[in-house]
Amino acid sequence: MQAVLDPIEARVIGTMIEKRITVPDTYPLTINSLVNGCNQMNNRAPVTSLTEAEVSSAVERLRNRGFTSLYTGAATRVPKYSESFVERLGLQRSEAALLCELILRGAQMPGELRSRAERMHAFADLGEVETTLAAMAALTPPLVVQLPREAGARAARWQHMLFGGELPDADVPALPPSKADRESALAERVTALEAKVAELEELLTALRLQLGA
Repeated sequence: MQAVLDPIEARVIGTMIEKRITVPDTYPLTINSLVNGCNQMNNRAPVTSLTEAEVSSAVERLRNRGFTSLYTGAATRVPKYSESFVERLGLQRSEAALLCELILRGAQMPGELRSRAERMHAFADLGEVETTLAAMAALTPPLVVQLPREAGARAARWQHMLFGGELPDADVPALPPSKADRESALAERVTALEAKVAELEELLTALRLQLGA
């Protein structure tokens, strides 16, 4: 299976699906609204800090494949965009809700999906979630895959297959790290460098003492 979306494109599509269903009054989305939606702190894993340029580029790549469209309403002063990904795949609302959650939050168990997708579709019970996932996994090519059950886990997790391959967790390019992650990594590097400088200063002082003696 060829990769359908890269990680940034997936975040853009997932955000568009979510906003179309949950806040239809503010949909379609401007690039600024889409950037904010992609980088919001809640209902996202990982949290990202995508730039306007990165999101705009992803939207244009998706437009070239017919997955997004430019909205040109009479009252629109700035360009707005909508997704046609769900329609192109022929997904029902229940399927779109589950796929959206898997895109935005990664692999999850059916119980987690039912709870988190409720804002987009109210599943009658856990059985309906599992039946819907099984139907999506039976497509050719499959949209989702059930991962091996982890030791001690209540149930096996499910993962979307939009990155292609047998298991999407393998060799998938990561989303750009969030600002907090970058700052944390920088702080660790600074601390390590300071420790190294202190060690070198001690060695230099000891060497000077030896030469002086």
